[in-house]
Amino acid sequence: MSSKPASIHKHILYEASVQDPEVDLALIDRMTNASSGKKALTLREDFSGTSVLACAWVASDPERKAWGVDLHRPTLNWARKHRLSVLGEDQSRVTLLEEDVLRAATPPVDVVAALNFSYMIFKQRELLKSYFQSVYDSLNNGGVFLLDMFGGPHAQDVMKEKKRVRAGKDFKGTPYPDFTYVWEQASFNAVTQEICCHIHFKGKKIIPIEKAFIYKWRLWSITEITDLLYEVGFEKVSPYFEGWDDKTESTDGDLQIRKKYENMLAWICYLSAAKGKG
Repeated sequence: MSSKPASIHKHILYEASVQDPEVDLALIDRMTNASSGKKALTLREDFSGTSVLACAWVASDPERKAWGVDLHRPTLNWARKHRLSVLGEDQSRVTLLEEDVLRAATPPVDVVAALNFSYMIFKQRELLKSYFQSVYDSLNNGGVFLLDMFGGPHAQDVMKEKKRVRAGKDFKGTPYPDFTYVWEQASFNAVTQEICCHIHFKGKKIIPIEKAFIYKWRLWSITEITDLLYEVGFEKVSPYFEGWDDKTESTDGDLQIRKKYENMLAWICYLSAAKGKG
C-alpha cells in the first residue's frame, strides 16, 4: 500500500530547489579575500525570506553577525521559528528586520547579498540605482555586494523547465522526499523587458503546490547592472560564470571571473561589486 503524499511547506521546497548556502558562503569568502584580504564578519541579506543564508553565515563562524531584511512579515516569522531557532544561543547574532531594503537601517557591514534575482523587482533605472546606492553606503570600505542574474535567449521565452530534486533534509533537519521543481516563465514584454515567473512544486510524494511563488520583474542585462554599480561608486565589478562541460552537456560547477562568455540559450551568473578600501 503506497503512503500518502506529504505536506511539505513551500519554504522548505524552495530552499531545497534554489538555495545552496555553502556555495554562497564559499564564493563570498573568495570575493572578500580578493577585495580586502580580510575575513568578512558581518553580512546583510536583502530580500532575506527564510534568512537561511544569514543563519548559515552565523553558523559558519562564532565571530560572525548577520542582518536579514525583508518586507514580508509571515515569512520572517517563519524564519524565526524554523531557521533562527536552529542556532540556539547563536541566534542572538542574527537580526531580522521587517523593512524596505531601500531604507533599511543596519550597521555598516562587510557583505551585502541580494540573491535569487530579487532586486529585479525594481523596474525603473533610477529606483534600482537608488537601491544600489543604499547598498554601497551600507558597506564598510573593502566590502562586497553579491548579486546574481540570469539571461540568454531562453530567458525571454514563455516556457516551463522542470528539475528533479532528490530527497534530503533542510537546515533544521526536517526530511523531505523527492519532488519536482517547476520554473515557469509565464509572460515576457519585449517593450518593457518585464517578465512574470512562477514556481510550482509537484511530485507523487508531496502535495503539489501551484504558483507557490510569483515574481514580476524586469529582466536587466549585465551591462545595465554593471554600469549602475559603477555609477554609484563601486570600484570593481566582476562576473562569475561556470564553465561548460561538453561531455556532460552541462555546466562544470567551476565559478570563475570571465571577461568573455558565449551567449548560451540560458545562463546564470554571480556579480561581485567591490567597494574601495578608502
